[in-house]
Amino acid sequence: MSRLFLSALHQPHLDRRFFCKIASAAAISPGLLLHAQQPARILLPVNVCGSFGYIDGKSVLTIPARYDAALPFATDWAAVRRNGKWGYIDRSGEETLAPQYDEARNFRYNCSPVRVGSEWHFIRPDGSEAFPQRFELTRSFQDGRARVRVNDKWGFIDPSGALVIPAIYQTVHGYSDEIAPVQSNDKWGFIDKEGKTILPFRYDTVTSFNAGVCAIVENGKWGFIHRDGSEALPARWEKTGEFAEGLCPVKLGGKWGLIDLTGKLVLTPTYDEMDSFDNGHIMVTLNDQLMYLDKALQPVWKQDRNCSSGTNYKMYKAPA
Repeated sequence: MSRLFLSALHQPHLDRRFFCKIASAAAISPGLLLHAQQPARILLPVNVCGSFGYIDGKSVLTIPARYDAALPFATDWAAVRRNGKWGYIDRSGEETLAPQYDEARNFRYNCSPVRVGSEWHFIRPDGSEAFPQRFELTRSFQDGRARVRVNDKWGFIDPSGALVIPAIYQTVHGYSDEIAPVQSNDKWGFIDKEGKTILPFRYDTVTSFNAGVCAIVENGKWGFIHRDGSEALPARWEKTGEFAEGLCPVKLGGKWGLIDLTGKLVLTPTYDEMDSFDNGHIMVTLNDQLMYLDKALQPVWKQDRNCSSGTNYKMYKAPA
């Protein structure tokens, strides 16, 4: 389970940080400081009778539903699809890059992976090429590293495009908490930012580390480990997501609920599907109806079910 189980067209899965270094705070005007402290407004993708737009934190449809797919805002831009091609919009809903890509992901570290034909490369927000390298498949940057596939193997590049972790792994997840899960010989282990093995290749299934813990499978049940491999929470769940904003989705009895970092159940398993928290909201489904819950775990938006027959109620999902 990963950020938004958005899968409107049941296509294969396509998964937020910028860093600014300021030399002298004294040189910054008070107005600029005030602007810098303004949080980005919340915008959440929604399906309105088969078309996609964005609601704000008050559940008002702020960006009209005029796209056939839409990804969450990871930074100041979001990828949207219209007439089979992907482009980008900003938080005002203005189109910043016209739909022209066969696939697109989200901007992070000032660049985003896009696919044209069979090849992936990275672009800047203005559409210029970030670096010349081409890849079989890529993912957005996380913790200063992006996953790339070369000759059917996975490695990692840094924001300059340099291959800093060789493409030698079967499969990899993104970096989080400075650690990445990687698979070799059908077993998962964990490496640091330099490629050093942190935890041995002994796990059958894992997620990524978040808040210092990671979900793993033991004897068919999901539990959590610490960074040193010791048990954090016992394996008792049918499935889990990843921790975000202090809470993690867990599945029990075929339904999804939420636990906190102590393992305490803060939301009884109730929902048919569940995402992880993002921007203080979490997407869930119940009886084929999508909805967003807030941090108080109250529904703040429910998908309209009074649509014409044949409308697809599902969302579109970008892989983590």
